[in-house]
Amino acid sequence: MPDRTNSGTLFELAHSAAEDVFDADTSAGNADKVCAVALSIVSDQTVAYFSGAPGYTKLVERVGGNRKDAQSAITGAITRFLQSAAGGSFTPTQIRDRAYAEHGRGAMNCAEPKVWYHVTSVLRSDPGNWVMIPFNKLGGGGLVYNPPCRNCRRWVYGHFHDLSRVIALARGGAAALEP
Repeated sequence: MPDRTNSGTLFELAHSAAEDVFDADTSAGNADKVCAVALSIVSDQTVAYFSGAPGYTKLVERVGGNRKDAQSAITGAITRFLQSAAGGSFTPTQIRDRAYAEHGRGAMNCAEPKVWYHVTSVLRSDPGNWVMIPFNKLGGGGLVYNPPCRNCRRWVYGHFHDLSRVIALARGGAAALEP
């Protein structure tokens, strides 16, 4: 197993995972599509989801079982989390429609809550053992680091491993940590 405690190595592994996810993507193009990658610091596990409907659809598939039951469980758990103080104290409107980020989508539509759900509810793991590293795809096809948006910064750095914050500062600058 590779050394997953080095932030540079983690970034490279996350970048590679995001490339694989974007390469396999058959959903409609979206200039603001985010692929959030979480890497376990205690195993070789990786979890990656897109923002918006493509990520939600993939999460429902991975949860499995009855589709409506999976959707209800996912939406309910993420909503309760985002409404909690630990999840950012979002209002129902901020969760569904528009919260704080410049991209104008509700906090539910970000990629990071999907990763959080997978880590906590599917894998039953502590997100504190996972490093969150999000990416966007550039028009030319390359990937660029995309620190958690203003929606997700409200809670990501408090739940995922501290290297998430270290990488955000190193790769995205001080603005990547602003509320």
